[in-house]
Amino acid sequence: MSIQMFSVVLLVVSVLSGCATTRVTLLPDHSGHVGAVTVSNGQGQQRIDQAFNTVAVEQTSAPGAPRAIDRQAFETAHRALLDAQPTPPRSFGLNFLFDSMELTPDSKKMLPEVMRVVRDRSPTEITVFGYADSSGTAAYNMALSAERAQVVAHLLKQIDPKLQMDVRYFGDKAPLVRSPPGVPEPQNRRAEIVIL
Repeated sequence: MSIQMFSVVLLVVSVLSGCATTRVTLLPDHSGHVGAVTVSNGQGQQRIDQAFNTVAVEQTSAPGAPRAIDRQAFETAHRALLDAQPTPPRSFGLNFLFDSMELTPDSKKMLPEVMRVVRDRSPTEITVFGYADSSGTAAYNMALSAERAQVVAHLLKQIDPKLQMDVRYFGDKAPLVRSPPGVPEPQNRRAEIVIL
């Protein structure tokens, strides 16, 4: 499982004063990707899967059909809400040499950029995820992925000892690239750093 953070679907729910109508508007995420949401109540449901489409929901009837709204008008009307959105998470993928806790040369070069992002976002939450390919046994791969995550956390702490991190590991259970058991896959020998 890549932690490119499952696409964040932003919803804006606004309750209009004086009436019992709620409007749900689907917005794209920070990269422009549009997910989907199903709006439901006791009378029915309606799916929204287009950016800047809105659905009106009343307590006494099923949600209405999605309708497109003007993006600029929406952004003007909801500027304060949009400006209050948190900075999107940043993710860095680091790769390791085969059957090793040693980062590849290209991955080592990424550490200064990781630390720049951490400093720019301070205070921040940092999670390091460790992974392995399927070339070893499940138990071996789990231990290797744990060690890889710990190595990356240690490297970051060498740069800034005050950093607090959450460390997790998955063995070969969340590959970026599917491969048959026992087949080495360089892209799956990795750690991912997610900075919130």
